[in-house]
Amino acid sequence: MNKAVSVYFVSALATAGTAMTAANAAVELDTTGSTTGKNNAHEAVSAHDAAQVNATANTSQLKASSLINDSASTSLQALLSEMKQFRASFAQTVVDAQQNVVHEAQGTLTMTRPNKLRWETTFPDDTLLVADGEAVWNVDTFVEQVTVLSQDNAIKDNPIVLLTSTDEATWSKFSISQMSTGISADNSASNAKNDTALQSYQITPKEEGGQIATLTLTFNQDNELASLNMLDAQQQVSTLVFRNIETRFPVPADTFSVDIPDSFIIDDQR
Repeated sequence: MNKAVSVYFVSALATAGTAMTAANAAVELDTTGSTTGKNNAHEAVSAHDAAQVNATANTSQLKASSLINDSASTSLQALLSEMKQFRASFAQTVVDAQQNVVHEAQGTLTMTRPNKLRWETTFPDDTLLVADGEAVWNVDTFVEQVTVLSQDNAIKDNPIVLLTSTDEATWSKFSISQMSTGISADNSASNAKNDTALQSYQITPKEEGGQIATLTLTFNQDNELASLNMLDAQQQVSTLVFRNIETRFPVPADTFSVDIPDSFIIDDQR
């Protein structure tokens, strides 16, 4: 069980525990009819004090949780703010809930802040997806069709939006936790000294019902995005591992535009 999941269960158990304590105090008051008025008054005061303690504890837990989330959010924003440009090759693996591999792909991801992204696959098929800041263009060369969506509507509940967004209102829609630092080790003996410390952040939409349940971003020792992991609503996990990472490069004018052949069908859903 990872740290983020553990924190969730600890918080849930703590909340359930304080609720049970208050309920028990109420039951005790209701079942002490044979006690004297003085004892009843004393118990009432004790229950009142217990309720105040529980309320204070719950408030403290909420404040602590908020501070942890704010700290992780600030830390992640600082990392991404340095990633004004990003280009890398990727290998993608998608597994289902039974850990069966259902899809594999290879390609290149290019991003610039704010709000622009270009996703190209070269295996198993040639595909292209471009987010130009206003619209998302999904080009399927196999069926010769381009689907166009409003970018705001397409990714409004998807935590992937935080990779390129600088908008505080957008960030406020997600809960962010910093996960335990891990170690990425090369399996080859010759590279045994190149073990690298990693830092990861788990992002969860505050509003339920979206397609992506959680997004985990992992950064290497150079504070570069090394991998991302997405758990979707169908319990499928998509993992992208990045190689040949660049964060400073010239951006051609047509990087985030789409040249559509005349023979292609355009399905504009904006």
